[in-house]
Amino acid sequence: MRYVVIVALIVAGVIFFRQQTAHKAEVPAQVAAQPTLTPRPASEHDWAKAAIDRTNEVRQQVKRERASNEVP
Repeated sequence: MRYVVIVALIVAGVIFFRQQTAHKAEVPAQVAAQPTLTPRPASEHDWAKAAIDRTNEVRQQVKRERASNEVP
């Protein structure tokens, strides 16, 4: 049983290492992209803040549209 655990850990380490090296090979192609003026996409850690910001943007837009509709 001890040997099975050791072999499983070695196999998992090899798979992890191959995925990391394959991912690093793809990254330089993405770095060459031109920067844009659009806002950065929300990171996975700031998803809640991005949702709140988007909600505030929509509320402000609705408020502006309603105000413009009421003006005769």
